[in-house]
Amino acid sequence: MKASTTENVATEVRKLAKAHQVTAERDGLSYMAVTITRLVGDDIELDDVGQLLVNLKRKGVLNKSEFMALQGRYLEEKRRSQNPQNA
Repeated sequence: MKASTTENVATEVRKLAKAHQVTAERDGLSYMAVTITRLVGDDIELDDVGQLLVNLKRKGVLNKSEFMALQGRYLEEKRRSQNPQNA
């Protein structure tokens, strides 16, 4: 998987998901993971791009290292867009 320099990570993930007919729909396992996470005191809710990444990994479109690389790039991009002065 090549990193694009002209589009943001979210767009790259959405295009990849569309090409492989993967949606951001949460399944029972995703809902259970959110519930368990909340029970231990964390409150983590994936946005659509995060869920697409999870679903792409589950479907086998991404391997573990590709998933981690895209997720890292996405979170960094998201952080920079929320705090542009720290970019």
